[in-house]
Amino acid sequence: MGLPLNKRDYDIFLSYAHSDKHFVDQLYQWLQGYAGLQVWWDDRDMSAGALLATELQKAIERCRAVVIVASEDSLAQGWVEAEYNAAMDERANYKGFRVVALRKGNANVDKLMKGISWIDVQDGPLDSKTAISIIQALNPNENSPNPSTARDVYISASWHDDDNISANAVCKYLVEQGFRLIGDSKDQKGFGSGDRIKQIMTSCGAFVSIMPYRGERAAITGEGPYKYFLREINIAAEQGLPSIVIADPQINRLDSQDQYWFRMNTDSAVVPDNAQQTLRSLWDSWQKPKREHYVFCAMDLDSEDTRSTSPIRQLIQRITSMPTKVGNEVHDGNPENVNAAVRKAVSEAFLVIADLTDDNVNACIEAGMALAVGTNVELLAAGLQRRPPFMLRERNMPTYEDKLQQIGLLHKVSRPYRRRIINI
Repeated sequence: MGLPLNKRDYDIFLSYAHSDKHFVDQLYQWLQGYAGLQVWWDDRDMSAGALLATELQKAIERCRAVVIVASEDSLAQGWVEAEYNAAMDERANYKGFRVVALRKGNANVDKLMKGISWIDVQDGPLDSKTAISIIQALNPNENSPNPSTARDVYISASWHDDDNISANAVCKYLVEQGFRLIGDSKDQKGFGSGDRIKQIMTSCGAFVSIMPYRGERAAITGEGPYKYFLREINIAAEQGLPSIVIADPQINRLDSQDQYWFRMNTDSAVVPDNAQQTLRSLWDSWQKPKREHYVFCAMDLDSEDTRSTSPIRQLIQRITSMPTKVGNEVHDGNPENVNAAVRKAVSEAFLVIADLTDDNVNACIEAGMALAVGTNVELLAAGLQRRPPFMLRERNMPTYEDKLQQIGLLHKVSRPYRRRIINI
């Protein structure tokens, strides 16, 4: 077995034919240089068999996704099929591994690429439409409710294949009830010196823990194989979250009461009837989160990018799994209090992305307010590379020349703040 996805050192394995190298060079530069992704590729004229099967498998096992540039030439070479098959094996073995196919020209992908969809690529250089499609394919959300309206539930569970059968069954049941399931993502940025777990949990409206048996019967806070589960259970209780604990019947909590826990064998794929009833009732007991997590977009309000349906806002929402807000959407019902409402929205955002193109005054002010209260802030701007305005110079400000570069940079600055969505 290869490494878990979160421990792999590359995001993408690029599969291509040498005849497509001009396009792939640009794709690589965009993925690595602008979108902030680590890309494995072999910059050689690889003929069939040039990369041995064992070496190929090792390379793909270091990546979290495979992007295949499928052209008539690449499909005619046997090693492309080998890379595709290796990628599909990884997808079967690791939930979250992505296989993305870009079809160039009239390449016949139907026979080889069964079970995946592909992105049609126009002749010529990489364009913004294709770039957005690639990011969407790498960040799927087809099984996840809209973050603007979702009822988020924090899930405390094991994700190890040897003891997560009960967790998978409970999560599947919760998804069927319409919830969006949130988990801890240890590589997520933006929690400062605060408690990452507590911050994520307070952005959810309920808590469910599924505890597997791990060789010991005694469960004690801060000790043994259940310490992380109990820590999260305790945090949920401190925050007053509606909570459900489902534990293996062999586990007994010694430092507190557990008579209200539901019991389910670790290797069971069927949620007990009494637990099902309580899980269904969670919809009514779910409460509005104490601290909503959202991204405030400080942009020129005359720009089409600020529309709620704009590709840019949809992209940020797709990447972070958080809803987005802009200044002209924020109000408290009193037109005279708009400025105060915007200040409040900026200060309470989880992340502020400020586009300082032409040193937009409002965007600069909103970025400054966010910095003043310790909110996470990321800057970018159109035009030549330059320093940000004086009061914001403690932050980096990457620049873009066109829509393609803008899309890449938005992915780069947004991605570290993404939520872990378990529905997908």
